Amino acid sequence: LSTGGKEKPKTNAEELQIKKVKKKKKKKHKENEKRKRPKMYSKSIQTICSGLVSDIEDQEAKGIIDDHLKDFSGKNMDPKKDCESKIPENSEFPFVSLKEPRVQNKLKRLDTLEFKQLIHIEHQPNGGASVIHAYSNELSHLSPVEMERFAEEFVGLVFSENENCAAYYVMGIVHGAATYLPDFLDYFSFNFPNSPVKMEILGKKDIETTTMSNFHAQVKRTYSHGTYRAGPMRQISLVGAVDEEVGDYFPEFLDMLEESPFLKCTLPWGTLSSLKLESRKDSDDGPIMWVRPGEQMIPVADMPKSPFKRKRTTNEIKNLQYLPRTSEPREMLFEDRTRAHADHIGQGFERQTTAAVGVLKAVHCGEW
Repeated sequence: LSTGGKEKPKTNAEELQIKKVKKKKKKKHKENEKRKRPKMYSKSIQTICSGLVSDIEDQEAKGIIDDHLKDFSGKNMDPKKDCESKIPENSEFPFVSLKEPRVQNKLKRLDTLEFKQLIHIEHQPNGGASVIHAYSNELSHLSPVEMERFAEEFVGLVFSENENCAAYYVMGIVHGAATYLPDFLDYFSFNFPNSPVKMEILGKKDIETTTMSNFHAQVKRTYSHGTYRAGPMRQISLVGAVDEEVGDYFPEFLDMLEESPFLKCTLPWGTLSSLKLESRKDSDDGPIMWVRPGEQMIPVADMPKSPFKRKRTTNEIKNLQYLPRTSEPREMLFEDRTRAHADHIGQGFERQTTAAVGVLKAVHCGEW
């Protein structure tokens, strides 16, 4: 009897061990299933990716796209509308050019618009954001009055929001709309050569104060194929400098900006601005101008007193065979991109997010 009593706990212990092993196997099986199973989100911002949807769903999606294409081709065959706004042959649906991502022309929100054939909606695959595009070569046939109407329609669509005050589109781009403007750097260096500017030094956090003509000379000396190898120019105000700001009031340049129907309504004193300014000098929200050298890899040898070069200690010199080559990089990446952010107007509790409007123009230094 005593021996039988001793054997029972052993069997119980064995059973517990077997159960634990089974549980572990089940957990591993569940983890494997979780890894295999793709995460599907119900948010409207998520896009359909390859491999996440079954073949049947893919076929259904293709059928929906085909229906949209049929609707688009059927509705847009109206000869009157074709006469009013003809699109060049090089911008056929669904690709505007080989460089452009897929562009969709048809959305319910565009049905009521007068110039819907000149507006292109691009859906970014990363994140599902929507971007509106317009092209100056397609807008060239519009009269000045029609151009103003198109600008109001385009800007109104870009700034449109849903019932939760969330924007439908992240950005609106009018390609080639600033071609009438001169090279900004050439213009300011020729007309205002002694205007003070603040310039950064490549690879260092130091800021140097120089003149516009001197900065232009450095850019021209190092310019090649759309980029230059000198520090960026910090922002200057175009409506007068306050306190420690750099800049001046440039009325002629502001007049040139206002010639664009898109800028005329979106400048701080424009027709769509919430501000009621008596004078352009009263603006606290720009416009401002700055110059960037462009994203590029810069050799360390070209860097002035490069901060990457460090002195080797005697111990490192002795153990030179163990010193990795990466301790002294041969070149450095100069990033030229704007991080994700929100622009605001007002102070304190009255602070509100606002849309930013900019003119992106390349530095040519006389090379076109």
